[in-house]
Amino acid sequence: MTKKKIITAVGDIFKEEGYEGIGINKIAKKAGVDKKLIYRYFNSMDELLEAYVVEKDYWMTFSNKNEEAHPPKAYQNNKDLFIDLFQNQWKFFSSEPEMQSLIMWELSGESELMKSIHNVREMFGQGVFKLTDEHFKDSGVNIRAISALIVGGIYYAILHSRHNGNIICDVDVRSKEGNKEMLKAIRQIVEWAFEAADKKDVTK
Repeated sequence: MTKKKIITAVGDIFKEEGYEGIGINKIAKKAGVDKKLIYRYFNSMDELLEAYVVEKDYWMTFSNKNEEAHPPKAYQNNKDLFIDLFQNQWKFFSSEPEMQSLIMWELSGESELMKSIHNVREMFGQGVFKLTDEHFKDSGVNIRAISALIVGGIYYAILHSRHNGNIICDVDVRSKEGNKEMLKAIRQIVEWAFEAADKKDVTK
């Protein structure tokens, strides 16, 4: 219970102050524990932050839930898996201020911890992409590059709406209708990619 309180306190500080506010004294005060107790559970601040990030990161959570399934049993095919992955990333990231702060931290500074987390995400991604290698082989469709644009677009659109306004390319991404359209667009992009690969005649 105490360990959970400490990790939750990290999240609360992220939401309120961003990564700049993280410090052992603030965490101890927010959790209502002595800071010496924190080091009883975590050997270092990096270990504590890693425990928090692993618990909150969307890709880590998905990987942990599905590490035994290739592809996960809930999906009829890899196209549905990719649609669900990216649509749920949009839903999760748009509703999680803590995760938004984590990505801002990752993008805006030199952090060995976040580099390590990024590398673990990439390892997970490689396993997912291997599921589609046969489908996209010699098709001229690079599902990895398409996925990079989807993931980057999700991060940019949501972070932009958080800091600089909701309207992006004439879509109010924070509105109910705009959110619906973004999810629809994600589905369409993935479907187009798989359909193009089926034709095997895309210009390289």
